[in-house]
Amino acid sequence: MAALSMGQAFLAQAQMPSQPAWQPMREAVFDSSNFPSTASPEDRAIAQRIWANELMARLKDEQRFLPGFALIGDVREGEKRIVFSMFAAAASEHCEPAANGAAVQDIFVECRMRVVGWPPTGRHIAELPGYCMIYGGDHKKNRVEYRYDTSAQTLHFRTIQFGKVVPACSRALKLG
Repeated sequence: MAALSMGQAFLAQAQMPSQPAWQPMREAVFDSSNFPSTASPEDRAIAQRIWANELMARLKDEQRFLPGFALIGDVREGEKRIVFSMFAAAASEHCEPAANGAAVQDIFVECRMRVVGWPPTGRHIAELPGYCMIYGGDHKKNRVEYRYDTSAQTLHFRTIQFGKVVPACSRALKLG
């Protein structure tokens, strides 16, 4: 009986994750009915505040703004909340244009990420270049994920493209 209890305790320990689970960044879609949004109304309002100038500067056709896409995520520790977000739209200067051509296979673009304590208290918003962004597609196969390591106060990012991790897009960001 003691061996069975020890075996169950070992199995329970083995099943407990040593790292927090990866979470997908949520997508807020602006001015498009063709792409699904995974962001909540709160996420959408936060993205509108973080990217207000960029949303208003988007290109327009004869009738309306062209679509804009924001990825948004957040982590919390007690009362402290950190929000991070990327934005892309036609002719946006926040992302490098994607490669083009018959041999190109990557569908991500490299964008700047904004990181801010929430709610903003008038402090500077950090803007960091070189983060991979995938948007407007199949969220099951293509997405950006994050996880927060509380003990190291480090935010980890990875990009999933066609169901596989893109090692070149993995990033870590030390908070605090």
